[in-house]
Amino acid sequence: MTFENLNLAFFSLLMIGLLIITGLIRRSSGKIFSDDNFNPIFVVRLFSRRNLQSMKLKAILRFFALVMLSFSISGLKTGTTVKPVERKGVDIIFSIDVSSSMNAQDVKPSRIDRVKFEVTKIIDNLDGDRLGIVVFSGSNFLYLPLTMDYDAAKLFIKNIDTDMISSKGTAIGQAVETSILAFEKESPQQKIILLFSDGEDHSSSSLNTVGLSLNQDIVMHVIGVGSAKGSLIPDIRREGIYLKDEKGDLVMSKLNESFLGELSKIGKGNFFRIATNESVSEEINDIINNSEDTIINSYEFADYDHKYQYPLFFAILFLLIAYILPSGRRII
Repeated sequence: MTFENLNLAFFSLLMIGLLIITGLIRRSSGKIFSDDNFNPIFVVRLFSRRNLQSMKLKAILRFFALVMLSFSISGLKTGTTVKPVERKGVDIIFSIDVSSSMNAQDVKPSRIDRVKFEVTKIIDNLDGDRLGIVVFSGSNFLYLPLTMDYDAAKLFIKNIDTDMISSKGTAIGQAVETSILAFEKESPQQKIILLFSDGEDHSSSSLNTVGLSLNQDIVMHVIGVGSAKGSLIPDIRREGIYLKDEKGDLVMSKLNESFLGELSKIGKGNFFRIATNESVSEEINDIINNSEDTIINSYEFADYDHKYQYPLFFAILFLLIAYILPSGRRII
């Protein structure tokens, strides 16, 4: 239960309280028809045809009508109502590499931070499309199922880092399989995978796995992150320290453009490269906007159900009864 105009309702109740207090003060300060002002016999004759009990009841009904009006003004809302909403768009899975090599800074401020920036810009331009997120390294998992809540998706993106998965390495083939499973099989709209990675794949069977997993309904676009020259990988836990291999040599991470290009061909999509300050989000949004949209009527939107009409009904009912209720005695 919630109230839409709670401040206005409190103000209304305050005014009712002031009216009651004012009436009580006037009543206690002295009666107009007291024995000091009028002859008692005159007063009895004056009110002989008035029904005092009926008049009191009418006053009580008016009071309750004002209280009900205050509840109605407050905009009472309770429970939820489910409404069918027609949407038009495509389903998109962002598959994001979170391996330690994504901490390399050949793309400023770092590869992973640049990916988060680009994905957020893409989400800002979506309209009617559902999106989900898969993160991967040596293993992978569905980080965010398909949703149209773009604000929530951007919060999930903000919290992505290279410590999310403890297992080292990069298994892109398995990540693509998880991305495919994230789609609804019976959903008729077009399905798109946007794969962000530096291409340092540690699984030799990735290309075959991707080729066997993808079907005609899914298009995969690949976004390579990094430079051909490469960069050392900083240790995010220790400032000024860079990762070394088992031999003690510094690890140099380079963009594997040829591998990622092959992936995009298998996925029947485009290959983009993030290596400079230029953004790729506009090009990707153009591809999404030019994709075949499908109207979906099964999506439902939940919202609070307004209940202001119920106290308003009782307020009108009380006022109507108070109006038609006779104040005088029937003359026989």
